[in-house]
Amino acid sequence: MHKVPILYSGEGRADTVLRRRLETQGYRVFPKVRLSDALATDYGDHLTEREFGYFAKAHLDFLVTRDNMPEFAVEFDGPTHSGDAVTIERDVIKNALCKRGELPLLRVAASEVEEDKQDKVSVLDYMLMRYVSWQKEYPAIMREIQEYAATIEPGRSADSIAIDLDPAFHFDLKHPFPGRDAVLERLWSKYRIAWSMWKPKRHAAASYLCNVGFGGGGPGENEQFYTCNRRAVVWRPGEKEEHAVFSQEVSASLRSWLPLRSHVPSPDMFHFTPDSIEGADVSAGLHEIVKQFEIRVESMWFPRLPGLSAWDITEHFAEYLGFRAVERWARRLREGDRQAAASPHRSAQH
Repeated sequence: MHKVPILYSGEGRADTVLRRRLETQGYRVFPKVRLSDALATDYGDHLTEREFGYFAKAHLDFLVTRDNMPEFAVEFDGPTHSGDAVTIERDVIKNALCKRGELPLLRVAASEVEEDKQDKVSVLDYMLMRYVSWQKEYPAIMREIQEYAATIEPGRSADSIAIDLDPAFHFDLKHPFPGRDAVLERLWSKYRIAWSMWKPKRHAAASYLCNVGFGGGGPGENEQFYTCNRRAVVWRPGEKEEHAVFSQEVSASLRSWLPLRSHVPSPDMFHFTPDSIEGADVSAGLHEIVKQFEIRVESMWFPRLPGLSAWDITEHFAEYLGFRAVERWARRLREGDRQAAASPHRSAQH
């Protein structure tokens, strides 16, 4: 017999972030909590034999509570969670049980808990910062929206004011990825590179201007993930952005759904044609389409944690990565200038 670690390396990093961001805000973080300690079955609940056996023995990697009640759970998914059939089956059951118990389940991988070495922040840091901030800022945001709504003239198109009345939009504007502004300040102080969308007074004294534009987003081959592509561009003041001296595309992905099955089928909406309907059992065919929709809805569940939109988080993180790409380019450019300046001196010594 021997002792073993309670948390492995990735779980340990996730534990550090969870405690750092939540325990000073009135939350408590418990690792390795039995699922049956966080959820209880109700009269009339029907679990299969496999589900009940798993429910009795499984545990959550982390349970976040407030006032002695579960708020949400966090699972750290290692490499086996995407390729091992047994692990995938267990994930499917855990997702289903948490959904039935209305316990939001946030799944993160190593990429979400890995801390950036320079800016000391991870994607999980950002997610939790947004979650905490939403609780504090939502009342004030709603008051601002209500005050604005009272000034709207009758007859205005609903589409024209939809964004103005969306609290998530107002919240998102205030919460870019936390390392972004630090990178922008380094770009200015070290390299005199100014962001074209920020602090216009700097533009006249800038050596270069930069921007990170939206390059597209959405599900790719795997619809469980939302991917955002952005393009980082640097150009000289007085010239057009199209005449870039540096351009690089960056990409970021985040799981937008928690799959209850490894493959989610799409309903065959065009299964019936006028010719096939005649004399066919239409009700049986429609029942099959409804059944396919039910499978899809059950499979595409994302925990509605306030402030945690997979779309917003991915897009802000991709923007940050774009500015980091500009910073790497600027560093290489400066190092190249130094080498060029030093080379005549080295030649003179030979």
